[in-house]
Amino acid sequence: GGGGFSFGKPVTVAGEISDFKKRGSRVIMTLDDGTGRLEITLFEETYQQHRSIVTNRALVVIEGMLRFDEFSDGWRIAARKIVDLDKAREQHARRIVLRWPQRCDLPASLSRLENVLTPWRPQGSCAISVEYTTSKVAGVNEFGPQWQVRATRELIEQLEGLVGSDGVRTLPGSSAGAGSGVSLA
Repeated sequence: GGGGFSFGKPVTVAGEISDFKKRGSRVIMTLDDGTGRLEITLFEETYQQHRSIVTNRALVVIEGMLRFDEFSDGWRIAARKIVDLDKAREQHARRIVLRWPQRCDLPASLSRLENVLTPWRPQGSCAISVEYTTSKVAGVNEFGPQWQVRATRELIEQLEGLVGSDGVRTLPGSSAGAGSGVSLA
């Protein structure tokens, strides 16, 4: 029965939903993060709260209780909260760090950066930093609070198109210090 799910350790995991099945008042699915698979159980109330995002191939963040199930001889999570991965990034990202390419047409690149950032500025809470290195100087420029953006998947993809996929990092945590000028931290 489901009584054993009250015991366990609180965990947060992320991955892609697969093998989604409804069994009576429960939904059983597999979460795959590319390194392993884990069985996730949702009871009816949790499923009803999150049914719009619980679909095969959805990328999600799941909070729940992890426990070892002796019957199936494996680990499983009883989910309590499920958030779409893109929505989680947008809610928790506090800074996007861009590693600026060394060889670029700076005025044209800055103009393109402004064009990419502008649509994502309304209601933005994610600061922008640009790391740069030349033969003579290296540093970090932290954009002012008026340049805070919403860290959506679309914005990240556009920024990757500008500086390359290895030139964009999204950092969670405090936004303290945003807009404080140049920092070498």
